Amino acid sequence: MSAKNVKAEILRKTGILVLAPRFPSINQPWMDTYLEQLQIHGIKFHVVTESNVKRKYHEKVDRLGLRQYVIPVVMERAQILRSSLCSAVFRPLVTRVFTQTAWKNFIFDLKAADGLKTILRILHCFYCAANLGNLGLIHAHSELFGYYFLPFAVQRQVPLIVTFHGLLPEGLLQLAPVRRKLLGSYAVCVIVNTNAAKQQAVTLGYPEEKIVVLPQGLPLDDYTSVARPAPTGDEPLHLLTVGRFHRDKGHAYALLALRKLVERGVDAHWHFVGAGSEKEKLAIMAQRLGVAERVTFYVDLDLFEIQTLYRKVHLFVLPSINNRTPNEHVETQGVVLQEAQASGCIPIATRVGGIPECIHDKEDGLLIPDRSHRAITDAICYLLERPEQWPMYQTKGRQNVEERFAADVIGMRMAGLLTEIMEKGNHA
Repeated sequence: MSAKNVKAEILRKTGILVLAPRFPSINQPWMDTYLEQLQIHGIKFHVVTESNVKRKYHEKVDRLGLRQYVIPVVMERAQILRSSLCSAVFRPLVTRVFTQTAWKNFIFDLKAADGLKTILRILHCFYCAANLGNLGLIHAHSELFGYYFLPFAVQRQVPLIVTFHGLLPEGLLQLAPVRRKLLGSYAVCVIVNTNAAKQQAVTLGYPEEKIVVLPQGLPLDDYTSVARPAPTGDEPLHLLTVGRFHRDKGHAYALLALRKLVERGVDAHWHFVGAGSEKEKLAIMAQRLGVAERVTFYVDLDLFEIQTLYRKVHLFVLPSINNRTPNEHVETQGVVLQEAQASGCIPIATRVGGIPECIHDKEDGLLIPDRSHRAITDAICYLLERPEQWPMYQTKGRQNVEERFAADVIGMRMAGLLTEIMEKGNHA
């Protein structure tokens, strides 16, 4: 049998168990893109998600029929206890969880404060996934879920890979270092989207030799480039920032920059798209700075609404701030930068995390220091004073995405990696 036929047979008989706790979510379009690429390359999959609660998501999910592949693993106390009791009744399941092979490979610290809770969650995950057929691979897009399914992977003798999207924002539950080390020791591969993310992963204890740098792809068909010229006459300058309403996104510096722009005589309006509890604080800050009428906040926009905004605005600003320690969240790739460039919107972004790997300064965007509203203001004025350069930035920005971040290109590389791991099995 030829190598091509061998691969086709593997894809036909096996599938991938994708661990994506928040799927589907309007704030994680990259997951929709990843699953779409699996479909395109003929890779079967199921998606484990933490909740089957309906929340807003992009229409692409239904258009591609992705919800039919969802396996809900609801992490609520009643559900977890019910699964644990069922596991106790159906003793073969308990035996499978605590086989000698699984237990000796999965050393669990019962002295941990959340030890019992974690064991129950592991049993719950086993119970929810017990009836799955032949699996060729488990792909965790969450460290926590990767850890919960680690005994399942050991018992099934299925290779597990982890996509490390960076540390979670402040206030969200992180995986303990000892558990991350165990996860990294079993995982056959750790995928990151930039070299900056790779460095953070190594610092956190992931084996460097297992790390593969593979950016998140953008479906270019979803983004039409509209090269909007600089504002003229009485037209106001429209600015856009897309990202969670959280301190690490640097929205406060954007509001301060807006006030500085007004002081310099620039008629500007700033559009903020995101989600999170910080929105109210930012609205109060805008009032205090006297720029509330020049600010619009949007929550849970769908793809069409976001595309409309990209076409409406002149410049895109991502003012994310750097972490103070290696154990804090920092921007890894910033997919919104590729969305902006693909739409013909010139990006201004801070020089933090993996952002400098994604933008070529003064070619397809501008890079500035973080935590500085003056730097944001100066960068905006720099572009306003050079309207003749806008077509260059816009053309090169689109080219940057087409050459380095197109979903078709990234999807082919991802499919090749996943297929190779499935071919090797647990010896990858």
